[in-house]
Amino acid sequence: MKISILSLLFPLALLAQEKRNLTTDEPLGLKGKSEGAAEYIAKADGTDGQHLALTMHKLEHGISPARPFLIWAIGSSYTNMLGNGEFWQEEIPKRFPNAPSIEYKKMVGNSCPWQYARGWLRHLVIPDQPDLIITYTLGDPADLEKLILEIRQHTTADIIVPSIHWRESDAAEWGKSENSPQQNVEQVREICRKYQVEFIESRRDWGAYLTANQLPISALLKDAVHQSDYGAKIINSNILAHFRHPDAFSYKPESRERRIPAPVMRDGSMKLTFTGSRIDLISKKSAAGGSARVLIDGQPADQLDAFLMSYVLPDEKNHKEGKGSVPRDQAPHAVTLGQKIIPQSWKIVMTSEEGNYELKGSITGPDGQGNAFKPFTSKSGQILIEHELWRRAERSGKGDLFTWDVRRAGVSEISFKGEADKVFVTRLVQSLPNTEHTLELRVTGEVSVDAFDVFQPPVITAE
Repeated sequence: MKISILSLLFPLALLAQEKRNLTTDEPLGLKGKSEGAAEYIAKADGTDGQHLALTMHKLEHGISPARPFLIWAIGSSYTNMLGNGEFWQEEIPKRFPNAPSIEYKKMVGNSCPWQYARGWLRHLVIPDQPDLIITYTLGDPADLEKLILEIRQHTTADIIVPSIHWRESDAAEWGKSENSPQQNVEQVREICRKYQVEFIESRRDWGAYLTANQLPISALLKDAVHQSDYGAKIINSNILAHFRHPDAFSYKPESRERRIPAPVMRDGSMKLTFTGSRIDLISKKSAAGGSARVLIDGQPADQLDAFLMSYVLPDEKNHKEGKGSVPRDQAPHAVTLGQKIIPQSWKIVMTSEEGNYELKGSITGPDGQGNAFKPFTSKSGQILIEHELWRRAERSGKGDLFTWDVRRAGVSEISFKGEADKVFVTRLVQSLPNTEHTLELRVTGEVSVDAFDVFQPPVITAE
């Protein structure tokens, strides 16, 4: 199974190199189970699953119109070791017969902490608008909080964060503390509680299994730090055990995602008011189908200040340093959009061995010079580069190139012409301020709209 990165804006020749780096063909398997040890059985407590209301609703009732349930996983090699979605594609249908098919995507890096995973979230995950986001890695709890806040501001996805498994480097803490030298479990747990994120007590249950079976820490590892195949099964099973009905859910699914019946069309126009950051149209095609122009708050939807960015793609000829290094592990993981945005292609060209670079836009042209170790705002104000999101900038060499695209997040017009009665869904716009908006469709020809799906992230985006 190959890991896919979706973006219509990627130059295919450049994307091919990164796809090769993200491909893993080894089956998950069950290697690593100690002979004579009991089979691991994941357990759940009364409140487990309380922050997965939307996930449970979709798995139990399906998604209509039909589409896959999309899981995005981001993090380090620990995330990578959880597999490519095979576990979920096999187990979900067994437990939830009405569940949609499972689509699983991931982006991982060597020892990638939450700090840099924020970049992949911004450029890859948020544009995809997944149903569930899993991050299994280490890092500063403050960076986890920033990651969660960005998810909450821009998506309706449920979030899962497991505590880290026991590794040989944690031996000094065994029997003394739940923490690892690289993870303060108590702080991570508290951040998850604060933002209604599903926290998985995987470290606790992993340790209890080792104790009950009188096994050493190494029993569930494939090396000093990475979980074995059986260890990966334990972590995935711990997550799956939370897909259940708790004593009470922490939110109602309709508070984040809801369907609105289409209002009556008057004088060739349809209007409705909604609160959220995204709205999708649901309808049917017809042989004589007409079209509809899309306006949000009186503006054409493709002219709104609502934008998406593609992955910051390192050039395949970039300098690589270190054994097994890959371009995505020594690159700016994210940029931030500023003001007066012009949709276009952007590139960073390194001009020295000391982190100096030049920014150029395909329309704006040269837009300033910066240094990878310092904050940067382009001359036009369109692009901000946070140096703390540039991973291993000291490894960037003169001539290295990084490219990405900025595009509008709305569509200007919809065609209803096609195979009769074929249901279709169109994302009209996303990345709106999470406030009240007015949608208007100005119709030409034969048009019939069934409903709209509105998405309202649980954290209000600051103005």
